[in-house]
Amino acid sequence: MKIIAVDDDPAVLEILRLLVAKAGHPEITLALSAGEALECMTQSRRPFECILLDIRMPGMDGIEFCDLLRRLPDYANCPIIMVTAMIDQKFVDQAYQAGATDYVTKPFDVHELTSRLDVAVRLLEQARVDCRC
Repeated sequence: MKIIAVDDDPAVLEILRLLVAKAGHPEITLALSAGEALECMTQSRRPFECILLDIRMPGMDGIEFCDLLRRLPDYANCPIIMVTAMIDQKFVDQAYQAGATDYVTKPFDVHELTSRLDVAVRLLEQARVDCRC
């Protein structure tokens, strides 16, 4: 699964890179902002299949970025997992309203993140089956 992780904290990105690779998904791109992620997405030969997205970032925040991604054909149905320290219910609600698929709070549990990635894989597999019909 081709993944992009977007977070303004380089230490969090490194932890995500290690955990995602350990979970069996070594193809991960790291971006420090929504703008950097958009650049990676436009330069990529094929769309990313899963997005790990922080909420609090300078410039465009993760909720705005999620909403923007949902308007792009390549990302309209892509699993977007919010990985954020924002635990207030209003952020959870806003993320889901913007189109988030899942929501994990920091500090995140390794097993929880791995489980959420497994769900993303199943969603992708189901979408591929549905497209063949």
